Amino acid sequence: MPMRTVVLEAYETEFLARLITAFLVLFVSVIVLILLTLVSGGASREAFIGVSMYLAFALIVIGLMMFCLVKMREAPKRAAMLAEACTFEGARLVFPDELEFEYGRITLHRSEKRRSAKKFQVLKRGKSSTLKFSRGEFKLCAAIGKGFASFPAVRVLTHPYDGTVVLFMTQEGRVVGKRLLTASTSGGYVDVEIEGREKSLLGRFYTPPGQRGKVEILLSAPESPEVSIKIADSSMGEFEYFLLPEESTVIFCPYGSLSVDNILKTLGLTATAMGHGVFTVRLKPSETPAYPIEVRLEEEERWESGNGDIR
Repeated sequence: MPMRTVVLEAYETEFLARLITAFLVLFVSVIVLILLTLVSGGASREAFIGVSMYLAFALIVIGLMMFCLVKMREAPKRAAMLAEACTFEGARLVFPDELEFEYGRITLHRSEKRRSAKKFQVLKRGKSSTLKFSRGEFKLCAAIGKGFASFPAVRVLTHPYDGTVVLFMTQEGRVVGKRLLTASTSGGYVDVEIEGREKSLLGRFYTPPGQRGKVEILLSAPESPEVSIKIADSSMGEFEYFLLPEESTVIFCPYGSLSVDNILKTLGLTATAMGHGVFTVRLKPSETPAYPIEVRLEEEERWESGNGDIR
């Protein structure tokens, strides 16, 4: 079973770390400049006392900022350490020691109208030195700044990897749906035939002779209707859009840095619609109603339900 391993990049953490580092360098440079000026100018004792008090305050500020900087980088390091310690044996993740886990599902939602929402629903807890790759349904429909994501996930509770979450994206599934859609344009109309086949959505445009106008195919999900991903247009003639990854993927994440944006950037994407469940196809420009397609996972594996939610 081919499997890809990815460590989530905590982009906002790195930005803040660089900002703090730059501020520290500037702060220390100012202090050194003041001291050199005082020494070269033969400053009075009172001036040195005043500068010493300022230095004491500055050292406290620097110490607090260094502490924050170290803490900010701890969680991403723990996730990277767990990924390095993990090996694969078939469809299992093997760790050097027995770890305590929370098994469940994580859901992320971000829109332009409200703050980001994150929820980890715990289904059961247990200890083991191995994890079976979860063949559960996942969905990621997002663009930078907005979108929805849901993954089967495991949260590690054991030090030194505590706070690390492992997300699973299976490549298994089948796209279902077939329809002939018609879009009206300023110069006439365009027919679009779409069909689900294996892991992808296939499409073909039919433009009658003498007809003009461009039609776009947009893909979205009911969980995030504000996100519309352009997957093709009539200038292409035909298209193929994959709704499932080429290979099953495991993402090691620091829980605090989990966000739709960070997942997209880590996967090298700016926008995508992929996974299982219902998606909707819409033509633009057109008054044709959105057409639902479905990505089915025939034999989904689920963890048994327990209790507890972590937000």
